Amino acid sequence: MIISNLGSGLAMFMVFLALLFKHLSIPELFILYGIEGSCFVFANIGRFSSLRFIVPNEQLHAAIAQDSAVGQFAQMVGPSFGGFLYQTVGPMISFLADALSYVINAIALSFVNNSLSLEKKEPDEGLRKGLKEAAAWLWGQQLYRVYLCMSWIRIIVVEAVSLLVIILAKQFHASAGFIGIILAISAASGVIGSIVAGKFARKYNRFTALVVTGIISTAIFMLYFIASNLVTLTIITAILFALFPSYYIICAGIIGKIPHHIQGRVTSITRSGDFICYSLGLTLMGFTVQFLGDKWTISIFSLLLFVFLMIMISNKKLLDAIPSAV
Repeated sequence: MIISNLGSGLAMFMVFLALLFKHLSIPELFILYGIEGSCFVFANIGRFSSLRFIVPNEQLHAAIAQDSAVGQFAQMVGPSFGGFLYQTVGPMISFLADALSYVINAIALSFVNNSLSLEKKEPDEGLRKGLKEAAAWLWGQQLYRVYLCMSWIRIIVVEAVSLLVIILAKQFHASAGFIGIILAISAASGVIGSIVAGKFARKYNRFTALVVTGIISTAIFMLYFIASNLVTLTIITAILFALFPSYYIICAGIIGKIPHHIQGRVTSITRSGDFICYSLGLTLMGFTVQFLGDKWTISIFSLLLFVFLMIMISNKKLLDAIPSAV
């Protein structure tokens, strides 16, 4: 993770230098952002797979709730701060600040006292063999397969919501500033939702908590059909963002079932699927809005949430097997 963060920081610093010397071309920008994105993927996988080495399994719900709250806070502050930097000091200093943020992240990681991986007692088995073992484990775990299926459907919807909000807000003639306010309020709701979901996961049965939050999320999403102004659009989006973190927090205990020696390999497979679904959600949203209109788009994504809910309800025994929070 330290190397990956430094790699991303170096890529952003190269953009800063290119702007400084007024020699930045589009191909160079694509290459540097490709390097930054690749390093981010490795750092992201490392962050997710190392969580179990920092906190015990019985505290995973609380840890993921805190991680979600921090992520939602960053989502709320980051775009606004980035826009502020860009407008006040220009793109050059903005990229320098971005590079420094990666360096600070790498320095912070060096203060982590816990070992974030198992000690290797045997020679490295190789990437292909390790991924094959992780894939075989995933295939043999019905609970994890159901969890991933539900997760990927959910990601497609969640990732597309912000784009849907921007499109609907534009139809109501909202300014770019007001759209930013809507997304900031929604991110703040996500922080609150993450905190509440952590307590919710400890208090109620996992299956009940999942079904209740799933039904409410589907019903709230369908209210986009009748969103008639910016106020109702903001309220609907804020409630959705408050509900979105609950799924991962309630299901947090499932991470503790992954064998330690293949934790990283399993995470790399599952996160790869996550990133594909991020792109798929945005692509599907853009395609359906462009060719089918917003009403059909809301219908299609509501159907996806309904499928998510049906998979959940039909696998009660499996979902009840997820370790509970304490």
